[in-house]
Amino acid sequence: MTKACNLCRELFELSEEEQAMRIRLSALFEAGSMPKPVLCASCRTLVKTVWRNERNLYSRKCDQTGKDIISVYPHTAHFPVYERHEWWSDRWDPLSYGRPFDFSKPFFTQYKDLQAVAPRAALNTQNVENCDYCNFAFDSKNCYLCVCSYNSESNLYCYWMLRTSDCVDCSYCFESKQCLWCTDCNHIFNCVSCTLSHNCTDCFSLYDCRGCSNCFGCVGLRHKEYHMFNEKLSKSTYEQRIREFDLQNPMHVRAVEEKLAKLKMNHPRLYSIQEKTEQCTGDYIFESKNCTNAYQVYRSQDCINITDSETTDDLDSYHDGWSQATYNCYSVVNQQNSAFCIQCWDGHDNFYSDNCQSSSHTFGCIGLRRQEYCILNKKYTQEEYKLILPKIVAHMESTGEWGHFFPMELSPFAYNETMAMEYAPLTKTKANDRGLRWQDHLPYTQGKETVAWDAIPTHIEDVPDTITEEILACEKTGKNYRITKQELAFYKRKKLPLPRIHPDQRYQKRNALRNPRKLWKRICGKCGKEMQTTYSPERPACPPVAQRRRREIVYCEECYLKEVY
Repeated sequence: MTKACNLCRELFELSEEEQAMRIRLSALFEAGSMPKPVLCASCRTLVKTVWRNERNLYSRKCDQTGKDIISVYPHTAHFPVYERHEWWSDRWDPLSYGRPFDFSKPFFTQYKDLQAVAPRAALNTQNVENCDYCNFAFDSKNCYLCVCSYNSESNLYCYWMLRTSDCVDCSYCFESKQCLWCTDCNHIFNCVSCTLSHNCTDCFSLYDCRGCSNCFGCVGLRHKEYHMFNEKLSKSTYEQRIREFDLQNPMHVRAVEEKLAKLKMNHPRLYSIQEKTEQCTGDYIFESKNCTNAYQVYRSQDCINITDSETTDDLDSYHDGWSQATYNCYSVVNQQNSAFCIQCWDGHDNFYSDNCQSSSHTFGCIGLRRQEYCILNKKYTQEEYKLILPKIVAHMESTGEWGHFFPMELSPFAYNETMAMEYAPLTKTKANDRGLRWQDHLPYTQGKETVAWDAIPTHIEDVPDTITEEILACEKTGKNYRITKQELAFYKRKKLPLPRIHPDQRYQKRNALRNPRKLWKRICGKCGKEMQTTYSPERPACPPVAQRRRREIVYCEECYLKEVY
């Protein structure tokens, strides 16, 4: 079945498999059946990304205690914001904001009224120590400006890190230590500027390497050591040539990047990053089965249109973890038989609820803890809840609200604060035309720098410790930032230069190494088999050779494995 998306107006295919899954999930939901979607899969993800502010942190007061706190919500937020420990305390009662359902008004209007009074937690963290400037951090310690940090320690400016320590400016790295500028690497130690490389030690600037040590500027190697630009060297020759490179000299670094780009041009790319998977499409999928159009997915099964998730029987969800039988949810954890929920953890049979913890059988609730059978934060008996629930669903069907995720304009964040700006950038005018808010005062400054870059020594050993007292300016954007003591010690230990661009620019630079979360049909560059891949057939291979109009070499899995092993 082909339909036109209500948001982007592009035609999209509603597959039989997707519709069958929607019907199967509906049979599990106590709220009843789910209608067919009116948005394409990409837009279904987009409407959830406007509810996720990861990186914009504000200094403000806790509305409960008056204490100075760091929060993803600015002081101008139209609802109360509590410091995390205060939000979890018993000094306030979420049920005190409850109200009866009004069948003369649309549901989303009533939800908006509740939204204006229900307190929210300043940050999304649990079991952390000295991670005051981190968001979505769990079981971590001594991290700074990290997002999505799990079981990690002493990381700086990192994103999506699991069981890592002493890493700086890394993304999507697992079980790694003492690394810098690395992306999509597992089990690496003392590595710098590596991508898609695993089980490597003491390496610099690798791409798609496995089991390597003491390698420099290499592509596609397997179980090698003492290689430079894919050339085998003796240990003494390797060490001599390494000393010839001054990695604090921008010209030397640029030369390495250019040589690496040429090597990558002749190296086949795997059509999809997958490990231990069966019947999956998408990218970055691990230990999963029967997942369609899935991106950054771990240990998942029987899912369609999911992103950044670890889940089972999931349809159209974003950032779900350890859940089962969920539909159109964002950042739910350990949920079952739930739909249209936002950041609800540990519960089941929840619908259109937001930030409800250890709660079940809720509808349209915000901020509940250890509750059940509640509607708009009002407590009901089990019998009363089951009697009124179908009436609410019928009411929402009559208003055209049922079966659709929360409207984007109800997001507690401005559009340019959220992940939506990464997925689908808008100007302020276009955002306002869609009824979306815009934040004119994002939490950064410009023009406040106290020292110019030409006054800072190029070599890290010459940089004084007083640099941590200065304010720097990003060479690309002019945004101000600082160097922390922990960060300076790391660079001096590694004998690497200070970063000259803002942490946000460094994050975007790492993100640019990944393909867009979209599938195209493309032919394997060797056997001619048709594949679904995130490598667009139209894109050039890489900027240094774009003028030659060459494209990346993309292979199916069988041809790729024959090539690299």
